[in-house]
Amino acid sequence: MQHNSCVLIVYASYGDGHLQAARSLYDSLLAQGVQRVILLDLMAEAHPLINEVTRFIYMQSFKTIPHLYGWVYHSTREMKANSPFSHWLHSFGIRRLRQVLDTEQPQLIVHTFPQLTLPHLKTRWGLNIPLINILTDYDLHGRWLHPHIDHYYVPSAHMRNEAIQRGVPASSISVAGIPLHHSFEQYPSERHERQALKQRLREQAGLHPHKKTVLLLAGAYGVLKNVHEVCDEIVQRQDTQLVVICGKNQSLCRDLSKSYGHYEHIHIEGFTRRMSDWMMLSDCAVTKPGGITMSECIRCELPVFLLKPVPGQELANALYLQQEGIAEVCHSAAELSQALGAALDQPERLEQMRSKMDALHMPDAAGYITNDLITRYLDAPATDTATVPLRILNKLSKGVYR
Repeated sequence: MQHNSCVLIVYASYGDGHLQAARSLYDSLLAQGVQRVILLDLMAEAHPLINEVTRFIYMQSFKTIPHLYGWVYHSTREMKANSPFSHWLHSFGIRRLRQVLDTEQPQLIVHTFPQLTLPHLKTRWGLNIPLINILTDYDLHGRWLHPHIDHYYVPSAHMRNEAIQRGVPASSISVAGIPLHHSFEQYPSERHERQALKQRLREQAGLHPHKKTVLLLAGAYGVLKNVHEVCDEIVQRQDTQLVVICGKNQSLCRDLSKSYGHYEHIHIEGFTRRMSDWMMLSDCAVTKPGGITMSECIRCELPVFLLKPVPGQELANALYLQQEGIAEVCHSAAELSQALGAALDQPERLEQMRSKMDALHMPDAAGYITNDLITRYLDAPATDTATVPLRILNKLSKGVYR
């Protein structure tokens, strides 16, 4: 069914997760007949220099001053929408938003990053466009919460309950999961089908079809520390094979290929567009606890071992998933080596972790959110369709609101 409407998706490039969720929703909306879907990296388009500087600081804080980043994250976790800090934080990008609203006339605006400029201006501008938040982590930061958000899509029932406790109406929250690339929805539900797929994918990748397989996502956000220690652990095991994904980190890929490329049970891979296949063929993963990555692991029933999560949303994700019994947080390379080795020697431990993933698994989050958005907002009678009031557009074009 075609929908003669426009949906604006506002995201940010502070990490790949927000963009991945935006792209997943973009594809799903178009597939369901929405005529126009626009992706807007607000900070990058509105303030490119500030965006680059803040992205650099954000990335470096993970590597050099993680505890300072964690302190800032947790000290602002309970921030209120009416606080001076919140007003300042959500004040960027007004002029660019003005241009987009004027040109595109969206009927719906979705955020996959909490740059809530429009909610702050909704009353001031007299807007009646529905505003939606899709949360992409398993921890609820106050930056996402605003009284002018019409609906929230959250990844877990735990987060829904917390949002209700923090004042969000229950009717405004749906537990949907996190939107993933459509390739992850091809994973079969039956156990014997999953096992057959694992073996087939391993053979296609040149791996042993029956060996225990560990996936190491080493390229996420720079170099995952202690990559060599993980490789050294697997080198000693003849019953296990290791797949290392280096991503766009070419120097890491060259270094690991030089050190471990001659081992037939260690496979070094650079950038890949087949992440769903690598996850589906593996038995467990060693990675960083980004929201999207964790949701992908849950979808593929992939128990996770997390090495020294960065304080902030990553550590919060890690602790929550460990509490749910599907991840194990390790604070040193030695602890990781011991935990990984114990799990590989006792397959029942991995099986217990997999069994607990059912409670968190939300199939096809992008499809669910898309259908719900269309039903709630885009299938409404034409007289109810949300638009930017003409009086606002006239003022916008004259530069009244800046």
